Amino acid sequence: MSMFSWLFTLDHKRIGLIYMVLGIWGGFLGLSLSTLIRLNFLDPYYNIVSPEVYNYVITSHGIAMIFFFLMPVLIGGFGNYLLPLLLSLPDLNLPRLNALSAWLLLPSAVCLGLSMLGGSGAGWTFYPPLSSGDYSGWGVDFLMFSLHLAGISSVFGSLNFICTIVSVMSDKTTPRFSIIVWAYLFTSILLILSLPVLAAGITMLLFDRNFGSSFFDPLGGGDPVLFQHLFWFFGHPEVYVLILPGFGIVSHICMNLTNNDSLFGYFGLVFAMGAIVCLGSVVWAHHMFMVGLDLKTAIFFSSVTMVIGIPTGIKVFSWLYMLGGSYMRLWDPVMWWIIGFIVLFTIGGVTGIVLSASILDTLLHDTWFVVAHFHYVLSLGSYSTVVISLIWWWPVITGYSLNKYLLQGHWFSSMVGFNLCFFPMHFLGMQGLPRRVCCFDPLFGWLNYCSSWGALVSCISAFFLMFILWESLVSGNRVVGVWGTNSLVLNVVVTPVPHHCSYICDAGRWCYDDIVAKNTSI
Repeated sequence: MSMFSWLFTLDHKRIGLIYMVLGIWGGFLGLSLSTLIRLNFLDPYYNIVSPEVYNYVITSHGIAMIFFFLMPVLIGGFGNYLLPLLLSLPDLNLPRLNALSAWLLLPSAVCLGLSMLGGSGAGWTFYPPLSSGDYSGWGVDFLMFSLHLAGISSVFGSLNFICTIVSVMSDKTTPRFSIIVWAYLFTSILLILSLPVLAAGITMLLFDRNFGSSFFDPLGGGDPVLFQHLFWFFGHPEVYVLILPGFGIVSHICMNLTNNDSLFGYFGLVFAMGAIVCLGSVVWAHHMFMVGLDLKTAIFFSSVTMVIGIPTGIKVFSWLYMLGGSYMRLWDPVMWWIIGFIVLFTIGGVTGIVLSASILDTLLHDTWFVVAHFHYVLSLGSYSTVVISLIWWWPVITGYSLNKYLLQGHWFSSMVGFNLCFFPMHFLGMQGLPRRVCCFDPLFGWLNYCSSWGALVSCISAFFLMFILWESLVSGNRVVGVWGTNSLVLNVVVTPVPHHCSYICDAGRWCYDDIVAKNTSI
């Protein structure tokens, strides 16, 4: 009966955990594919896989990491688990739609697996003519079916989030909800606006492949650049879809660590996120400087892209200001991860400003510099917020504390692996090494070796994190707090948190002193 209770559950906490399990599976799938990519670069000429299979690997790696790891964990997992608690609700407004959105990911993952069997070497961007029927196999069709199902799942989840948040905000007079609530509201709005455009684009591509239409075929009067406009109108907001929940989580924890609830910090962060949403929705063509945009269009998209650095800088300086008051928790692993997140995201943001200049982008666009840029923002920035969320809310979810010293070691190994893997890619790109090519000149060998060894260290750190979570469960160090239980929060009716506070972590936050280890009340 317990198995069926999980299959047919409508409880937001259990649905959140289902999302997390699916997301962790997707994360390790993408990690294995990325490790294969880096193993391929250990030798300039004698690759582990053929160039054709290499294209399959990089395509599935991007799709798995974005749609089956970061989105399910950050949005579906923590969003489902935390939003009702932060809004003082027993559940989301549409629990059946919530369960449907979670289980749609399962057939979507099956289609992803079938696409890997059939071969889908079109890249995660699906650019025609590479993705047309003349150049790619049936795996591309299944990959697009997979994205359709994942997109429907995200739309259902976003509708549920928007209905729940707006209904509570309309009933309450206080505006002081947790910044996480605002982050998920902005994320859901972006998904609702952008996902139908992606669905339209890949549907037209499916018709071009299978039914003889010519939406993107120049021989039939179509325009392949039209697909790029459709894709990036979704693709660039998708970048903020992946990082906005992380912004909210980091802001929430920074306020909690410092007990800083000033008006400037709160409203500055909320309005900065709103500005990022508005500006980020109108800069999609900065991914398309290579298609021959006219001068005025290129200047517009370059300028607006640079302006996004202003609200992003406001957020970064606000976090640093708040962290300045938390020096008493300097050895807290969450502090280390937040500082690491700020450093990694800032590096990615600075290189993004470099690429926003159209003249520089034409030089660097098809090189490894771009790979380094978006991995620092997404792979490292978003992944860091996943780890921060896991270690911050793990005791709230499970009732067990985590080992401080193991987490410190995990942070060190992760930072060494991240930077050793991706920082050399900047120099590879500036020296002209093209991306999407599996062979390279031996002169680039030592930098590629550094990146590959960094990828190996990062892979080990991911398994290290799973060991830390497993060790927490088997060690038996339970957390006893105002939740009033020693068992899983799944089986507990949580006392609603006042809206003016919205810091549920104060009740269940993890500490590593002897008091917690002795199972004494925090």
